[in-house]
Amino acid sequence: MAQEIVKLSPDALGYKDRGKMKWMGMMLSDHAEALKKEKKNTQTALINPKEKLSAEEISTIFYKSYTLKKPVAVQLDIVKDGQYLPDIEGVIEGVQEEIIYLKRRNQSLTKLRIEDIRHVEWIKSIEWYAKYQRQTPPS
Repeated sequence: MAQEIVKLSPDALGYKDRGKMKWMGMMLSDHAEALKKEKKNTQTALINPKEKLSAEEISTIFYKSYTLKKPVAVQLDIVKDGQYLPDIEGVIEGVQEEIIYLKRRNQSLTKLRIEDIRHVEWIKSIEWYAKYQRQTPPS
C-alpha cells in the first residue's frame, strides 16, 4: 500500500503573515521620506540658463545621439518658480513629428516637444552608464 504524502502550506491552512505587511509598510514610509529629501535637494539647487541653441544645432545633436546611442542632457525652455527645470538626461529613442522620445536611466520614455528645448549637450557615456549600473545592489 503506497502512502500518499500531502503537503500543506501555512497559507493553505488560513495563516496570514502580518510580518510581511508590516515590513512593506515600513519600507514604503522610508521610501517616501527618501523621495521627499531628494525632491527638496533638487529644488534648492539653483539652475542657471544655458545658451539657447538653434533648431538645426539641436537636431544635429539629437541625430548623433540616436545613431550612436550616446546620452545627452536636455534643458527645457520652461521656467518654474523663477528658475529653469533640471536637465533631463537620456538617449534619443525616436522622433515622431514634433515629439522627441528620450530613454532615461530607469528605462522609461520621456516625450519632449522640440519647441520646449533650450539647450542640448553631450554627457560622458562612461559616467552616464556607470551611474546607471551603480543603482544595482552590490554583490
